[in-house]
Amino acid sequence: MATPGYELVFPGGLAPGERLTLVRFEAVEQQAIAKGIYKGVIFHPFPGATLDTDLPAFLQRAGIGTDLALQFARSVFCARLPVTEAMLDPIIKFLNDKNREYVEGEADYNWSAWADNCSHTMRNALAAANIWSPLSVRTTKIRQIFNLAIPANEFVNLAELMTGGDLEDYRDILRDGPRRDAFHEFHWLPTRQGALLKTLPVHDPNDLYDTTFRLFTLQSPFLMRKTQRAIALLSDQRFVDLNTNLDYFEKRYDAILAQRDEQRDSLASVRGTRFRRVESLYYDYIHSQSAEVQSMLKRIAAMSDISDE
Repeated sequence: MATPGYELVFPGGLAPGERLTLVRFEAVEQQAIAKGIYKGVIFHPFPGATLDTDLPAFLQRAGIGTDLALQFARSVFCARLPVTEAMLDPIIKFLNDKNREYVEGEADYNWSAWADNCSHTMRNALAAANIWSPLSVRTTKIRQIFNLAIPANEFVNLAELMTGGDLEDYRDILRDGPRRDAFHEFHWLPTRQGALLKTLPVHDPNDLYDTTFRLFTLQSPFLMRKTQRAIALLSDQRFVDLNTNLDYFEKRYDAILAQRDEQRDSLASVRGTRFRRVESLYYDYIHSQSAEVQSMLKRIAAMSDISDE
């Protein structure tokens, strides 16, 4: 199912400072039903079910705070990664194929935190566009240990990919299968300008849910590396503020191009190397990204001027 609109997905239509009460909760429940968000979804009994399998009961128990109105119940960690239009097609096809398998009755979807959860779906949808590698689902129990998808861990993994990938050495890109394939097929790399992180706290004041801000990661209780890495990235203005982000990548691209000029070989045009074609594509890419950053900075400056006027 798909929930329409930012307001219904995240704040559930609540204004900042408005109290979340049972009345407001029930109003969002009715809104979700009226919009037909779950049209075509059939609820059925399952072993251990303790509630009726009707839509209102499902919304009260699991839908609100999970499928919509996320901030009613959850701390939300967002990683926004710009992709090309061409990359959306394989992502959409993956999700449509997954839905088609269930709607046509070829398979029943049985959610499993261990073997096939919502983070597996997100991870593998992005993998369909070569953003990273996929994770297997419903393998043997021993093998599934190596294919776990923990929501907070996947957020940190994506955040690290967006912010910390090597752009300076195209040979490093060639050694990484997903990045190499995305570069050649879509002329795109995941570490890029406009890739930003954001957190949304549980709505407060709140009569129904605990509002403590939490990040649940699978990690060593002694090192806490995932949590520490998330805090470090979310505390870095380069990855949470667009202007700072664009300035950072402008300098980074300029440094790559300047280094190429310093190391330019006057005989490179006639000398054969195994990386000649890739090197040419790589520097074309860096030039295009640098131009895009400059264009975005000019647009922001123009918008600021209009706002001042």
